[in-house]
Amino acid sequence: MTEYQCIRYALDRPGVLTVLPGAQSIREIEKLLAYENQPEETLDYSIVGSFAPPQASGKCVYCNHCKPCPMGIDIGLVNKYYDLAKAGDKLAVEHYKTLEKNAADCIQCGHCDSRCPFSVRQSERMQEIRAFMI
Repeated sequence: MTEYQCIRYALDRPGVLTVLPGAQSIREIEKLLAYENQPEETLDYSIVGSFAPPQASGKCVYCNHCKPCPMGIDIGLVNKYYDLAKAGDKLAVEHYKTLEKNAADCIQCGHCDSRCPFSVRQSERMQEIRAFMI
């Protein structure tokens, strides 16, 4: 990815307000400042989805690219607790139950489905998690 794509990627993360890339010369600083004048196609980082290994397709890796959830669900954490619970970790179930928002709060809007670079159908998975964690 280009430095401009990396900056946009970082700035698009929830809660990130600024990015401070390193530079070793005035020329590099000038190039980084040119970010503000770049066209949208230069900033597009959708290529990041092609970096996923084939075996990751359809599996949540807790990357949180699906955020932000309109309902405030921490989808990556919900998935992590679910996977741990399915593996027999009873503490994961207890941690899941302390979440302010969980799979039961999912409204099936599909926002997360459209943003997942691993093609996870999170809206369906939330129903599965909800049923398991009862």
